[in-house]
Amino acid sequence: MKIKLIRERRKTLVLKIINENEIEVKAPTKLAETKIYEFINSKQDWINKKIKKMKEFEEFSKKFDFEKYIYQFSSIAMETKALSLDFSNSTKKWKLIKNQYLSLFEILHDRARELADSLGFEVKKISPLSSKCKWGSFNTQKEMKLNYKLIILPKHLIDYVIYHELCHSKHMNHKPQFWKEVEKYCPKYKTYRREMREFSFVLKTLF
Repeated sequence: MKIKLIRERRKTLVLKIINENEIEVKAPTKLAETKIYEFINSKQDWINKKIKKMKEFEEFSKKFDFEKYIYQFSSIAMETKALSLDFSNSTKKWKLIKNQYLSLFEILHDRARELADSLGFEVKKISPLSSKCKWGSFNTQKEMKLNYKLIILPKHLIDYVIYHELCHSKHMNHKPQFWKEVEKYCPKYKTYRREMREFSFVLKTLF
């Protein structure tokens, strides 16, 4: 395994896994290499577990062929060829795929409105979000945005994101009080947060 060693002004050692063949270690400028390798060896079990998880994640993400299928609730809903007979232009293809997912936003909108109204949360507007790093947002004007790609996730994870954003109407941060509020409506939120990480590849897709 390749080790990328970075020397810098710091007091502690930090290890980061780049991929299954490379790790990065940040170390104090004058720390002896023997100490660094002792540290790496002591973390070997942790490294192996992380690499195994990365491989599992990669295999899971390969199950989703966005060029060929439209997914809804983590299941195949239709083939992309139904969108257009001419996909010779790649840019056009991904634009059509994006538009198809945007056309499904009404499902997310209605579910968010249903939960907000039933639980007594004030939400003035619900609109689609286009982002490669965020599933949703909620601002002080009581406006909620939900990533249109959420429709690909299982229903219980969609609900988790909606609960999460609704609770920001009471706490515009992620302090303990916020998570207690989330737990009131979504007792399994910790489990769901871990599941959300498995779908992070969806955010980075082309559409």
